[in-house]
Amino acid sequence: MPRIANPYRPGFNQAPASLAGRDAVLAAVREALDVAALDARTPRPLVLAGGRGVGKTVLLGETAAIAADTLSWLTVPVEVRPGRPFTPQLVERLHTARHLYDQAPAGGKLMVSGAKVRATVLGVGGELDIVRREPGPGPAVPLEAALAEACEAAQRRGAGLVVTLDELQLAGRHELADFAATLQQHVGDDWPLVVVLAGLPNIRDSHRGVTYLERSEWHVLGLLDRAASVEALTVPAAAAGRPMSAPAAAALAEASGGYPDAIQVMGHHAWRASHGAARIDVSHVPGAIEAAEQDLAAGLYASRWEDASPREREYLAALAWLLADEEVVGGGAVARRLGKDTRKVSYLRDRLLRKGTVFAQGGGLRFAVPGMAGWIRSHVGR
Repeated sequence: MPRIANPYRPGFNQAPASLAGRDAVLAAVREALDVAALDARTPRPLVLAGGRGVGKTVLLGETAAIAADTLSWLTVPVEVRPGRPFTPQLVERLHTARHLYDQAPAGGKLMVSGAKVRATVLGVGGELDIVRREPGPGPAVPLEAALAEACEAAQRRGAGLVVTLDELQLAGRHELADFAATLQQHVGDDWPLVVVLAGLPNIRDSHRGVTYLERSEWHVLGLLDRAASVEALTVPAAAAGRPMSAPAAAALAEASGGYPDAIQVMGHHAWRASHGAARIDVSHVPGAIEAAEQDLAAGLYASRWEDASPREREYLAALAWLLADEEVVGGGAVARRLGKDTRKVSYLRDRLLRKGTVFAQGGGLRFAVPGMAGWIRSHVGR
């Protein structure tokens, strides 16, 4: 039987075949683009906050795709790196966007890949190369000037610009405040500019006081509910020609815990387990879940555990064992199990929240990756 490509996309920044459960975010993106393109106003930034693996980076990529497909707008993507300022990279990419707009033929549709723009004009394709030059001896062009030049170049073509900033929690507060102040200062200029930012759930607290961003449109991304989890499993399978039965989808959705990355891993292994079959049914589920859990353990669970300090591991182990018996476990309960005053271990809780290993929900703490509590209990004694 010929091989059919696996339609599931586990792994970092792999866009799933079905972006289930994220309709509200995508609607907000389209609304912001409409405000900038049709109402000639600069919309307030969108902020996507959520733990690792919930699809923030994928949604930034989807924003760029929507802007390109519906408006022929360019996107300037920047990922903040630990201990490094993001402004120089942002300025450089704004320069590239300005050159792309200035050099592209009028009336064409633009699609950016690296430092090239593919311009399609009346069905005739071509490519324009942007040559990167080393910075000269003069002073660097400030962010404000680079942003203004890129937006004005876009306006001359009747277009606009999208700026995405990922891993926002790694940005220095002063640098982010400068970026926000630049945006705020030019809201009245009605630039055709859409800004979308993404980071871990703690970004609201860690960057409190950056008032322009506090007044942004915030979207907190969490786990998918049962219906969205089932949709994320069944839609790719049906589109690829090997439908998934409702009982199989329900079992896999339950095993995934609604965690988007785990859903893709579950679907991936269910597809592999059903090779040669006309459909994915419940007979393929046990083997798929076992393989998926081994996959998750070797990757997501182990990497988060290795990233934790010895004291953080003690905290995580205490939380994992408490969650075996209780639905809601707060920081106070973890401290009591450790035999410590809550204030003495609150810094561990805060560090794990910043890392995205755990998150706060409903008055308690949860592991960001479903199944990690059980994995810890199986590896760490009481």
